[in-house]
Amino acid sequence: MDRTIRNPWTNGLSCAGVLMLGAVVLGLVTEAPEPMQPFLFPAPAVAATWLAWRALSSRLRVSPDGIRSRGLWRTRFVAWDDMVVVESGIDWSTNGALWECPVAILFDGSVVSLTGVYGLRSEGESRVDRIAKDLNRMCDES
Repeated sequence: MDRTIRNPWTNGLSCAGVLMLGAVVLGLVTEAPEPMQPFLFPAPAVAATWLAWRALSSRLRVSPDGIRSRGLWRTRFVAWDDMVVVESGIDWSTNGALWECPVAILFDGSVVSLTGVYGLRSEGESRVDRIAKDLNRMCDES
């Protein structure tokens, strides 16, 4: 059952956005007073590189124990035993209504967004809908 789900197309878009944000921050740093510039240059470069790496390496890893999602900000784990269902949801907090991601509904009623894979919002069945169906099938098998 071990499986990794990635979406390189949206990961690339996330990475490009992070790098553009890093370029803007670096541009603001260059406006700092001359004595401060040597201390400020490494910080934005390291931050932009780290965020770009997280964006490019985001994924869902499915194992017999559950689902581990590595997203842009943090890594999350949801055990099969704690989960009721996975459905496709809109990630309002970071991307507005344009993107959707798999969302795990837990037995205690809480909702955990699995931020490893995003897809473009669509009217019909999207890639994220197919991922959610696949994860639910695996949950039933475990």
